[in-house]
Amino acid sequence: MEVINSFSIEVAKRNREITVKDSDPEAGRGQPTAEEISRLTFSKLRDLRVHAQELRNEFARLLNRGSSLE
Repeated sequence: MEVINSFSIEVAKRNREITVKDSDPEAGRGQPTAEEISRLTFSKLRDLRVHAQELRNEFARLLNRGSSLE
C-alpha cells in the first residue's frame, strides 16, 4: 500500500524555490528577518514531512514485497 500526498510534495518544491531566492548571497542583506527565518523553518519542516512520508511508503512497499515472497 503506497500513500502519496502529491500536494505536500508540490508545496515543498515551491517553498524550496522560494528559500533559494531568499538566501541569495548577492542580496547583501544583514541579519535575516523573523519572517525569513519562519519561512525557512516551515519549509524545512515540510521537507522533513515529505521525506518521512516517502520513507513510510518505502517501508510499506518492502513489507508488502516481503509478505508476497512467503
